[in-house]
Formats: sequence, structure tokens, C-alpha cells
Amino acid sequence: MFNRSAKKAAEAVDGLDFSQVARDPQLYQLGQWAELGLGSELTALAYDPVQSLLAGGTAAGKLFVWGGPAVHFSWNIGVQAKIKHLAFRAGSGFLICVDGTVDVFDLSRGIIVSESRIPNLWLVQEEILRRSGVPGAPSRRHIPCCTDIKAHPTDVNLLLIAYEGGVSLWNIAEKKTERNFEFVITPGAPGGGNDPEDTIWNERRPPVTCLAWRPDGLMFACGHEDGCISFASSQDEFPITIRTIERGDVHKATEQDLFGWSAQGDVGQRKPSQREPIFRLAWSGFPAETYYEKAFGGWTTTPASPSSPSGEVPPTPDSASPDDIVHRRGGTVLTILGGLLPNDPTGVHLLDFPPYVAPSGATHSNTGNIASAVRDALKESVAPLQHNLYPTASPPEDFLLLPRQSPHAGNAWDPTSIIITTGVDPSLPVLAAPHSGRGVEAWSFPPTASRLPQALQLPSALGWSGRATCSGAEVFTLPTLSYRRIYHQFETPEVMDQPLPLKGGRATFLARPSRPAKPANIVPRILVTLHVDLTVRFHDVSTNLLETADESGALLKEFPVPLDHLTLDLRVLLSDGTASGLEASRLLKERPWELELEKVSLATETLELAVTLSTGEVIVSRLGYGDKGATAVAMQLAEGARLAKAAEIAHDTVNDTLHELSLDSPTSPTTPTSPVSPAHVPSHRPSFSLPVGRRKSVSTKSALSPSAEAQLDLQDLHVDLSYAQIFRPHLDGFRPAAAFTLTPGRTRCLALSDVGFLAASSDATLLIVDMRGPDVLLLDDPSSPVDVKGKGKAKGDSSPITSLTWCIAAISEDHDRNPRLIVVQASGATRVYELAQVAGSWLLAEKVASFSHDNAAGAFSTFVIDKYGSEASASPAHLQQALAHQASVSEADLDLRGSLTSLWITVNSSTIACYFNIDGPRTALYDGGAGFQRAQIVMKSGCPVLVVAARDRSVTTFSLPDLVQISRGNIMAALHTSSGDISIAQDGDLVQILDPFTIHLHTIFDMARPAFPPAVELHIPGIPIPPQVALLSTATSTIGSFFGGKRVYGAAEIDTILGGSNRPPPKQRAPAPGSGIAPIVRPPPRQRTQKIYDDTESTGSILSRAQEALQQRGETLGYLQERLGSMADDAAKFASDSKKVAQREAAKRTIAGGFSSFFNKYT
Repeated sequence: MFNRSAKKAAEAVDGLDFSQVARDPQLYQLGQWAELGLGSELTALAYDPVQSLLAGGTAAGKLFVWGGPAVHFSWNIGVQAKIKHLAFRAGSGFLICVDGTVDVFDLSRGIIVSESRIPNLWLVQEEILRRSGVPGAPSRRHIPCCTDIKAHPTDVNLLLIAYEGGVSLWNIAEKKTERNFEFVITPGAPGGGNDPEDTIWNERRPPVTCLAWRPDGLMFACGHEDGCISFASSQDEFPITIRTIERGDVHKATEQDLFGWSAQGDVGQRKPSQREPIFRLAWSGFPAETYYEKAFGGWTTTPASPSSPSGEVPPTPDSASPDDIVHRRGGTVLTILGGLLPNDPTGVHLLDFPPYVAPSGATHSNTGNIASAVRDALKESVAPLQHNLYPTASPPEDFLLLPRQSPHAGNAWDPTSIIITTGVDPSLPVLAAPHSGRGVEAWSFPPTASRLPQALQLPSALGWSGRATCSGAEVFTLPTLSYRRIYHQFETPEVMDQPLPLKGGRATFLARPSRPAKPANIVPRILVTLHVDLTVRFHDVSTNLLETADESGALLKEFPVPLDHLTLDLRVLLSDGTASGLEASRLLKERPWELELEKVSLATETLELAVTLSTGEVIVSRLGYGDKGATAVAMQLAEGARLAKAAEIAHDTVNDTLHELSLDSPTSPTTPTSPVSPAHVPSHRPSFSLPVGRRKSVSTKSALSPSAEAQLDLQDLHVDLSYAQIFRPHLDGFRPAAAFTLTPGRTRCLALSDVGFLAASSDATLLIVDMRGPDVLLLDDPSSPVDVKGKGKAKGDSSPITSLTWCIAAISEDHDRNPRLIVVQASGATRVYELAQVAGSWLLAEKVASFSHDNAAGAFSTFVIDKYGSEASASPAHLQQALAHQASVSEADLDLRGSLTSLWITVNSSTIACYFNIDGPRTALYDGGAGFQRAQIVMKSGCPVLVVAARDRSVTTFSLPDLVQISRGNIMAALHTSSGDISIAQDGDLVQILDPFTIHLHTIFDMARPAFPPAVELHIPGIPIPPQVALLSTATSTIGSFFGGKRVYGAAEIDTILGGSNRPPPKQRAPAPGSGIAPIVRPPPRQRTQKIYDDTESTGSILSRAQEALQQRGETLGYLQERLGSMADDAAKFASDSKKVAQREAAKRTIAGGFSSFFNKYT
């Protein structure tokens, strides 16, 4: 009987060739599209405001440069060394990289090296301290360490160099120290509050950690190790004031400091405050008001936006609010990293300062310092008017300001954006694979009391670290209608997360001779990623993004395009009251680092999304359109979505102590307005009572306890989430619909169909749901002795479920074309569940087809194809055809018993098999595989082929239905022996996750895809550098130099001074090639005259280095001679003092002896 059925099945499939023209091996070529990760930890950032380019360096020695649309380039510096610092020479295309050595990369030519040296300026100052007998002066063995260096914003001849003990102002042209600055905390003064009782009554000099010039160059700020910030004038050696973030004049002792501190500790012992150091400072300035703005500013009005019900324009990074008037009239902003107490809110803090108003008639002091009136005016200009905060979930580690265009004032003039890097967030799970714990965030700048900072969209490579670390990804092809639906609101201004203002460079489309100019049928693709912060994110990775160019060929779209308006944040959902009964909600409050997203499934036609959590719950969401009638409160909620944490700081230490800022400010400071919290804003959905029995919340443990299953209804496994608060009601996005509870297991499967059915499994437990209700149709747990109806059942197969497949097809025993679920277990046992429509409702058939195939054991992917070679997926079109087929009463429309209706393809780790009518005999077998892990049926020229990826990085294509190998290729993965996790789309593109650092996009049809990466030109010559700021002060300095004042040097003059008088003229830069840049370009063969000139140049450089070494040797010998001379002087002085003391003692003894003799004689 078996042989006869197998023979009949073989005869039925004999001669079938579904692949046909797709059998040509020349059609398949494996290629890489893009790399989405950085490859290692981000360690450095730099920005060129003139060229509008952002550069990043990693711990593995890789450089990245990002610019405008599709402008991104990367290369290795040649060694596996951590890149510590990056800096641009603004407008020139030179990128300075420090990785133990100093290299200068020309973004269009190659690499050059230059150097200049400044002696250690603080050695002399320490010697003065030692000779003065200052307590705690450093020993002679101590070598001062340079901690920071900043150039003067208006006079590049002056360098401010920070050492541990203080600051030196160095004159480059005259090669001398202009002035040294020491910052002394007087005895009893609190300082940063970190001093114990035994040192609080001494003079203290907290080590300097960082520097920042004010844009006008009149003042600078110093950060200290104890959390203080010192403000000083470049013309006065004494500080203007010393403060912390919340208090001013901490270098002076008050009555409270002298007598009130004993109450802080036990038995009169002082407790240090444990304030953290100031890690970095940036002092920003903004353009002043023009004459037109001053004269007609009150008449100008801002047009109202028609989309805003209140008539207010939604805030943008470039729009000005009434609070910005302080900045536009000369006010400044000091950005502070560090200086916080243990209980202060983490983040980057900002202090807004008023403009500096120079006093009239101020005269110069006789001591060489500034006059008292000028000192008072400078002190008033650093009295904070307002305090703002960029809150972060984890402690910030660094920040980078992005100016609008000007590179002056240390890239702090008129910034519009800020990038913040954060440390490891302890609330996030720790992945087993190497990943980046450092997060990267981008925000608009500066924030004000009425304008909250707006989140900005980072370049794609920077968006995969920290909280956005990717833990899983799937790639899907979308129908055209679905693709248009997800882009329904994408191009509107209301979309959240505007891109970072990067416009530099140019990316050009590259055509391929082997590919048509532009295919007519482009299949849209979408990448769905899972992240450790419990978000599901979406990216457009369609081919047309690399072909959308202007008339000159410059690409207009980024690749990939983040679809931030579709982001689903399950952390917010689980914090809602409707999800309080879920185990994941409880775990999020108690141990959030244990909660992870594991699997995702997308119904590409109905746009439903299912996500499984590590606790076993399955969350289902549906795409919904945004409500254009959302209130202004909802708009503000959307803008402050990422700042919900800031709502908790209303009573924190920093906000409470801001009221004390009146000590050094005549006006009361403005407390920053906290963003609207979702807990305090009513949902846009109208509130109403839920129907009884509709919404149920049952915890996972109680719902699936074996002793209670008999008493539970199937619907108790369902939690209604459709009434959860919508966080961004005005935007399109996935709206939560329902949650279903399952016990957590090691092996999980998830399958969501386009006809409204969901299947999920955890080990051997199976859940089937009709999403129209939703109604739970089945919960099958083999470990339970009773079913949900309380009836006993036979012991089933307890091996874990490895595959779930929805299809619409017939089987050998039943030729009805109904929706079916094929369940495969690790043992090879297979069950087929059938769903039928009865009286308008879908019911699960009581009879379950069960069979077993040896080659199907442990199958991770199965596919059903009909007799014409098309995949019999559970789609709306196939369901409509099946219902029409069942309604037919003609005998001709019924399939003959035993005829071919479908073929079932199974793929496990080593074999691929094809079975007749799903439960029939095997018709084809391929058993030469090893380590298969992912499979997908791909269409090529209208013909299906099976693509299988293995763990050895091989990708193999097979013909259907005979399973003959067509081609085989290998994915190149440096330093990786495994292919990682792979997801294959139906058009032959695949995503590969080697680790959270490295995510690659590949294709098996490389010749049919546009060239990637495109031709990139990073440096655009001819862009003018904006003029120097503070022109008035520069002109004043120039006029002053005419009457005997100090001369102000320009950049060209300093360049000449550093290069020397014999410096050769600069070489002409070659234009950038059209095919992109190369890190190192070999020069052409040199002519004889050029060689002689270069040899002369090299000889001159050798002589100059020798002269410099001799000069340094002379300085060292002079220093030693001075030391020896001082020692000789000290010895001579000691001998002279000793002689004088001996003479005095001898005189005393002589006088005493004379008196005693006289007394004895006459007595």
C-alpha cells in the first residue's frame, strides 16, 4: 500500500519544474549592501560646521564620516588601536586622529603628519610654590599633567593650557607665558563639598579638569575635580567667582559654612558631599539682534500653523521662542558635564547667563589687573538666569555641540544641536554577545523654559548602540498598498525625530552595465528590529532609495530610512494600567534587566505585528492612522516623549537649590519647565467604562498553573490592550490590541497570518488565536493531565515545537481548502489544525491530522506550494479563492481523490524534504547539508527557488520541487566563524546579525541591485569659512596695538609662525575622484627637480628638528643650572645663618659669664 502511494506520488510530480529559467547559476551572485553597525564601541566624535560633516571613531581603529543623504564613508586606520580623540580643521577636509600617535587624514588625498611642541609651563609655577613655603606644595619629583587646552576665540595666538594645579596663558608668537592662574578655596569655604574635616580649614587648590572660553574671549571657565566651576578674566590673575551648579561664591566662607556644618554628620563629624568632578564645559554664544530686529521686532508676528488648533507653530530646532531673546541679545549658555551630587538627576546641565555690559569710564588698575567696576560687570554676566537639563537614563559621558555654520569659539558659536553619549544603563539587559553599552542621543539646542528639546535622528550607524542595541531583526517584502500605508504620514512635518542637520558631502548614484537603468517592478522591503530598550523599530531598505537622485545624479534619500513614526515602545505599554496584570509588567517594575524581546512576526498585508517577550507573553498591535485633530497637549506630549523622566525632578536637589541662585543674581531664576508626563496628560481617546467581561487581566502564573487550568476559560488568557493610552495619537503607528499569556520556555515559535490568525508556542505548549475577537481557540499543553474543558486526555508528545506555518491548502485526507496550521515538533511529529467558517465565525475543527516524518524532525522552516508552484500562504487573496472554491457545487471543480493539490517543503539542520499533499509520501530529498539555520522561498523571474543559509556562512539555492542544488556562495565575515542570525526576504535580500555591533545587509542577486556604496565625495571645495565672531573686540585690539597695545594675530600668521620662515608653499590639492575617496593615495612618479626639492625640504625639516632638540636641550641645561645655582644659594644662606646664630649664642654666653663673675666677686 505504501509503495503504491509513493509510486503514485512520484508519478504525479514527475516532470514538474517550477524553477525553470531560475535554474541558471549565473543569475545568483552574493553581495553585501550595507553595514548598519559601527563594528565596535564608539570612542570619539568630531564635527566640521563648515563642511557639515560628522566624524566618529571606534575602539577597533575604524573611522566613520557622515554627511548629507547617503553620504557615509568608513575606513580602518591600519592598526587595531582605540581612537581617543578626533578633530576637524574646519573647512579644509583635514581630520585629526589621535590613537597613541597623531595622524592627519585628508578626506580626498591621504595622510599627512605635522607637530608642534609647547614646554611644560607649570614647572616654574610649582617651583615658586615650593620656594614660597605654601603648605601642600608638590615635590620636585612631581611632573605637572596637562588636562586640557583651548585656543582664544578671537586671538589664536593665545592658548589656555590647563594643568592639575592651575592654568597658564601661552603666547605662541613670543613663546612665553602671559599669565598663570590659581584658583584657591579659602579656609572654611565649602568649595565642592568633598573636603573632610581635616582639610576644610586649609587653603585648597582643586585640580583643573577642563576649560571653556566665553565666545568674546574676555572670560573663561575652569572645571575642577571637586565639582566647582571657576570663572576668570584673561586680564586678571585672580578669579572672578567660583561656584557649583546650584550655588555661587563657594570659595568664600559664610556663617552657615563655619558653624552649621556640624549638624550634617554624627557627633560633629563632617560628611563629604561626594560631588562628581566637572568632566567637560562648553560656553556657547549666539548672534546678536540686528538693527531691523531691534526696530521692528515688536511688529513681526509668526504665522500660525493650520495643523495646530491653538494657532501655535510646532517648535523646530531653528525656530525662536520668547526665551531665546536673551540669547539673541548677547546672552550665553554654559553646558556642564558633571558636578552633580549622588541624588541629583543625571544628565547634561545648562546655565543661561545674561549678556555682558561693559561699565562706562572704567580705568585700568594700578596692579595690572582689571578695575573693580569691570570685575563687578563680569561677575554679573555669569549670574545664572535659568537652569535647564537634558535628562539621560544613565550617566552621560560626553557631549558634542553642532554649530550652525561657524567653526569659531571652539565650535560653540550658535549651536543648533547637541549629541550626548551615555554610559551603561543598568535597567537594560546584558546580552551575551559583544555589544555597545554606550548610548548616543541627539537633541535640539538650546532648550528654554517654553521650548522643550526635540529629539533628532542620528545617522544610521550611530543608532544601534546603548538603549538602541539590536537583539534581533527580520526583513519583509511589502505589497505596494501596504508600503503606501506606512508612508501615509512620513513626509509631513509632524513626524517625530527630525534628522540631525548634516548636509555635507555628495553621494552619486552608480549605474551597472549588467543591470537595467531602473526596473519597472521594485519590491519594497522593510527591516523590523528588536532592541534592548523594549522597542520595535522599522527601517525602509528598498532598492529605490539608492536610485532616487536629482538631475546631477546626487542621491536624495538616506539608506536605510528610519521610520520613527512606526516605533512601538513596549516599555511605555507595559507601564500602562491596562497591562498591569501581565507578568512582564511586574518584571519591568522589579527587575527590568531581565525583560527582553525575543521574536517578531509581521502580517505584511494587514499590517499586524506580534512580539514575544522573555516572560512568555505575546503582544499584538495593529497599524493605525494618526488623528489630525489631536490637541495641543498631545502635540506637546509627542515632543516630550523621550523626556518623561524629567517630570520626576520637580523636588530633586538641583531644582530645590536653584532658589539659592538669588545670591548672585538680582532676579529670581526660572525653573525649567518639566515636559508633560504621560501619567498627567489625558489620553486622546475618550474615556468610558469597559463592558463587563470584556477586559480581563490574569497573571501568567495564575493563568497557566496546571492545577487551575480546568477552572479557567480560554478567554482568561487574553488581556485587552485596545484601551491603553496612545502615546502619540497624532502620528501613524502601531496601536496595541491584545496580549496573550504563555509560560516561558526555551524554544519559542511565532506565526502571524494575513487572514487574522495567530499561533504561538513555548516548548510543547501551543496557542491558537482568532484576532477578529480576539478569541483564543486553543491552548494545548501536553504536560497538563486535563484540557481546558476539564476532561482527561492521553499523554501527548512533549518534545518542543520547532515550526509553525499558516497555509491555505488541502491535504490527502481532506481536500477542503481551508486555513490550516502546520505544527512540527523536534521528534518529527506533525499536526495539522484546520479552521472552518461556520455561521460567520471561525471554528477549530475537532479532528486533527497527525502524522510523523523522519526527515521533518526538528524542522525550523516549512513551506506549502500549490500544484502551479505558487506558495500557498495564508493571504486574503488565497482565502477568497478558497471560499469561492468551497461554494462551488460543480463536480468538475473538486479535486480527484489522491491527485496533486500541494507540496510540503521541510528544512531542518541537515536535510531538505518534499512531501506529497503535506501528509503524503516523500517525493524529493536533499541530505547533504550541515548546519542549516534559515530558509525562504524566493521568486526569480516569476519562478520559485529555495534559498537556505547555513551556520558556516554559506547560502545555497535549490530548485523546486526536485531540490537540486543550483548555486552556492559564502558570506564574508571577518573575525567571525559563524554566520550569526539571518533573515531572508522573498526577493532574495537577507539581513545578517553577527553581533549587536555588526549588522549586514546582503543579497543573492547582486548583479540586479544598484551599486553600493555609491560614489562619495566628502570634501566639497569652495565653501567659504564664516568670518570671525566678535569683530568689534578684534578691531579694538588692532587699534590698541597701534597705540602700544598687544597685537592680535590671525590664523594665517600663526600658521607661518609654526611653519617657520623656510616653509615651502602649500601643494595644490588634487580634485576628489568620482568613485569615492581612498584613505591613502599613492603619488605619481616624481620628476628629478621635484625629488631634489623634496630632498631639500626633508633636509630642512631634519635641521629644524635638530635645532628644536638643541633648543630643548639648552632649556633643560638652563633649568638644571638654575636648580644648581639655587641650591648653592641656599647652602650659602644656610652657612651664613648658622654663623650668625653661633655668634649670637657666643655673645649671650660671654655676657652671662661676665654678670656671674661680677656677682660672685662682690657678693
